[in-house]
Amino acid sequence: MPSCSFNGMAKVHCDLQRLVAAGALVVAAVGCSLTQTAGEGAPAGDELVRPAAFPAAMAPLPDGGLIYGERLTGRLRVVTPQGRLDPKWLARVDVSSEGQRGLLGVAVAPDGRIFAAWTRRDGVLVVGEVWPKRRLTWLGPPSSERANGGHIVMAPNGALVLGVGDLGQRELVDDPDTPNGKILRLDPDGPPDQTPEVVSSGWNNPFAFTFTSGGELWVADNAPGSEFERLARGDVGGRPSAVLELAHEIAPSGIAHVGDGMVAVCGFLSRRLELYDVSSPAGGTVRGEPLADGCALGVTRLTDGRLAFADEDTIWVVDPKDVR
Repeated sequence: MPSCSFNGMAKVHCDLQRLVAAGALVVAAVGCSLTQTAGEGAPAGDELVRPAAFPAAMAPLPDGGLIYGERLTGRLRVVTPQGRLDPKWLARVDVSSEGQRGLLGVAVAPDGRIFAAWTRRDGVLVVGEVWPKRRLTWLGPPSSERANGGHIVMAPNGALVLGVGDLGQRELVDDPDTPNGKILRLDPDGPPDQTPEVVSSGWNNPFAFTFTSGGELWVADNAPGSEFERLARGDVGGRPSAVLELAHEIAPSGIAHVGDGMVAVCGFLSRRLELYDVSSPAGGTVRGEPLADGCALGVTRLTDGRLAFADEDTIWVVDPKDVR
């Protein structure tokens, strides 16, 4: 068992290791042989966690591990870099899971605090610190059956960044005084009634977004009806810029920065993890074959460069260098 005689992030992750130390080995550890994911002829990925109970929220831990949230139960779980899962959940929030509601996002602060975004039992979209303390950070709007957004990430400057969908009210997307269809910046230490800063607006359902190593914010935006799905910068000006139309309808559910001007986009409908070039506005799909099949709920980049991606009951890992 590791010693915890130090402070800050190292202590936090030592505490997490203590929680996981008694955990059971998942079905297949990170170092196992390749196991084929769903999809004929698809690249393979290593099974990390199964069953994972609808892991719609994932975030990397600095020690190489992973934290994920179960959308339908509101539970947050910790996995070590070696693939060990604590049988006890780290934290839990009470959620309404009707439609696209539930535990929607998780983020880890530089000091080790863990934040989540979820729809409460009364249907309100909220953001709060969930570990080691419980504190509401932002009291948001009433949610809807669809297009809630709810993905959160920690910005390079330590702010919380949240995506909010149009909440079924497209007429409010261009209203600067509403959160509908916007990327918002929150103070993680702010009060529940804080007024978020609008980073960009004009989105449909920006559930999938990520920061690159250079600090660029890229969003894979879902689209209603006949509108096209798009991949665009979310931090330049007030509206999406450098827009790339996605190659086909995929219902983006996650995006991760791979490096060298590339991002990997996960599609709920396509169930693929595909590589896109965002180094120029004229960029597009880099390779005809996906990085992996079976990606449905999201993707995040681990500290060692591998990508963790999920379907409804399994979290997998794949190294982009092995399949590019």
